[in-house]
Amino acid sequence: MKAVKGEEIILTADNKVGKLEEVASLIKENSINIRAVSAWAVEDKAFFRLITSDNVKTKEVLAGLGSIESKAVVIVEMPDEVGQLHVLASKLKGASIDLSHIYGTTYEPGKAAIIVFSSNNDEKAIEVISS
Repeated sequence: MKAVKGEEIILTADNKVGKLEEVASLIKENSINIRAVSAWAVEDKAFFRLITSDNVKTKEVLAGLGSIESKAVVIVEMPDEVGQLHVLASKLKGASIDLSHIYGTTYEPGKAAIIVFSSNNDEKAIEVISS
């Protein structure tokens, strides 16, 4: 497993049909690559967590859609194998690291899986995962 520091952009916007298309269009029009995304709606608000190839520019182009904030995250690359999330979770639990959120994906069996999370101690999490 390999863990590195990252930055996540959090956009809170009005929830409307087509909001994902609007966000994706603005990012594409500015030649920015989306590396990770998680999105959901609660009542009249839409929430997007994004990691991009240019977070500074992404914040600028999305500013008109709602409130923008940045948050430090840990990005983990790990094997796409049965039990790897358990290995990660055990390391974090053993170091008393509390997660605030986590998401991830893999795209092809046998390739690396990517997990993104935020915790009460990202520095310690990186150290524990990388050891």
